[in-house]
Parts: sequence; C-alpha cells; structure tokens
Amino acid sequence: MYNIVFYRELESAGVSTRLIRQAQECCLLKLCNGVYTVTLVCGIDSHRRIARFVEDTAWTDRHWATPPQELRNDYHYQELLRRLRILHYRRYRADDTIWGTSAAMLQNIPLLGIDAGPISVAHPRSSSKTREIHRSNRLVGRADRIRHLHLELTPPVRTSLDLIHIRGQQAGFAAMETVLRQVLLTRYGAIEPKFGYPPDFLRLARGELVDNWYSVIERLTTGQATARRMCDALNPKSESIAESYCSFDLKALDIDGFDQQVKIYDDAGFVSRTDFVHRETMTILEADGVGKYIKVGRELMNRESDQHNRLLALGYTVVRFRFKELLNLSVFATKLFSQTPELRKHVHGGR
Repeated sequence: MYNIVFYRELESAGVSTRLIRQAQECCLLKLCNGVYTVTLVCGIDSHRRIARFVEDTAWTDRHWATPPQELRNDYHYQELLRRLRILHYRRYRADDTIWGTSAAMLQNIPLLGIDAGPISVAHPRSSSKTREIHRSNRLVGRADRIRHLHLELTPPVRTSLDLIHIRGQQAGFAAMETVLRQVLLTRYGAIEPKFGYPPDFLRLARGELVDNWYSVIERLTTGQATARRMCDALNPKSESIAESYCSFDLKALDIDGFDQQVKIYDDAGFVSRTDFVHRETMTILEADGVGKYIKVGRELMNRESDQHNRLLALGYTVVRFRFKELLNLSVFATKLFSQTPELRKHVHGGR
C-alpha cells in the first residue's frame, strides 16, 4: 500500500540519485532516509521507471485530484505520512522500543501540534539523536512492550500515560480518554454511541481501569500520583479530543454536576445529544473540534441553528467553545463564568 519504495529498489531499477532528487518535485515523496512513496504517475518519460512501482492507484488518484496546498494543510494526511515514516524507517536497532508521540501516532491516539520531528525510541543501553530518530536511554520492561508488525512499541495504555510527562496533563488526559474509549468500544462491540450508551457504560470503564490501568501506573518511575488522579477522572463518553480538553478544564475548575452525551427532548421530540449538560443551572456546553464547519454543507449548519433555538426555548444556556479556547484554562473559565455566572456556586467548596 501507499506505493512505498526504497532507495535500493529504485537504484536496481536504473533510477539515478539525480533523478530521484528531481522526481521529488513531481511524483516522488521522501518519507525518511532511503524511503519514498510514489504519489503520481506523472507521464514524464524519465520517470517511467519510478511509475513501475505504482500498485496502489487509490493513493495516486488522491494526489492527482487534490491540490498540494490542500494536502499540506490536511491534518489527517500529514499524520498518515508521519505514521508511514515510523513504520518504514530502516535503521532501528535491536532492543529499540517506539514510545511517546511516535507510539501514539501508530496507535491512532490524537495529538495536536506535533511536527515531523525525530522518531521517539527508547533503548536500554544507548542514546543518540539525529534529524530522523531520537533514541533515549531508558528501560521499558517486557510488560510494557507489544509487537506491532515488525516493530516493538509501548502499548496504548502505557503510551497515553507517558504523554502526561511528554505533552502535558491536558494532552495526556485526552490521550487517556481516547485509549479507554477505544478499548471499551472494541471489547463491547454491541455498544453503538449514536444510539446512546448503555446504563453500565461507566461501570465497565471503571472495571477496565481497575483491572488493566492501575498496574501500569505502578510501573511508572515518576508521576504515579498524578497519573492515578487523572485516571480516576476519565470519562470514555468523550467523543473527540475537543470534548476531552473541555472535560479536563471542567475538572481543573472542580465544577460539580456536569454530565456528558445527554439526549435532550422537547414537545416535538428529540432535539440533540449534547456534549455536556448541567441540569441544575440548565447549562449546555458544546466543544468544537479543530476542523469544525470546514467542508460541511449549509444543511448541517442550518440543522445546528435549529437545535440551538430549540434548546434556548427550553430554557437552556448554550455555551459553545472554539478549540483554541479550550487550550487555556483562564480563557475557558472567563468565558464560562461570564455567560453562566450561576455555575460559580457549583465549584467544589463554593469558590
């Protein structure tokens, strides 16, 4: 898939180093040292030997149909390129364990603001850093390693816990909620979130944490108390990284009484399933993701406007947060309390 080709294969096919450099302005994309992906069948005569390596036509069709600038700004596409780079890097050492942000990328744990920096690897005896790989001298025990294709990496639970230290508590919390949710939805396949969650969903989550998370936390060399506290606050009903960031902010402010993914009805029937609702103060919070309303139709915007008006008619105050407002606790608190000052009474301890 993705028309991955290595330098030695190109060389064996008669493609010179000079031609490889030229083709990177056209139909060849370099992932890392000696590893490329063929993105187009460009039709240039001198590139025909490169076009022979095209097997995944859906990949080339995508590049043909999408302007380069759009691909550069496509978060999911750029994340895929980073994942391919990690998978096909050729110079891993024996006893290397992929960890941290690189392990998170392979496990589809959402991260924001991650550039195409070095691959993160742990090694029990050596450390080094190049433009392509950052090898840290750290021991990862057998219990905290799994096999992924031909690579060794930290399991999702350990990866999410490591991110607390690497990326900060808010990003780590979002990663932890994502992993917990993925485990539950995979293990209990009958759960269909769009139709609502079963009454014992949070109980299942608590059982998963007790059975499989606390032992991992005990193996951390630092930050056990913080990880345990954050673990106890997780809610697998967060359906996006934006909701996890919002949930983290609410817990940091120590506000009591918010529930997630609550269905609201009026006399006409179902209105919406809200991200967060505080019934006592009739407050609804909606957390918009990074790409909210990008490439969506007018129909969706009109539907959300109708839902908003129906919620107001029921007496709810609706506070919508843009993603960047979730990143700063002070900005979040200022907006929240300015629009719903009655929530101050529900801050734990009455602050």
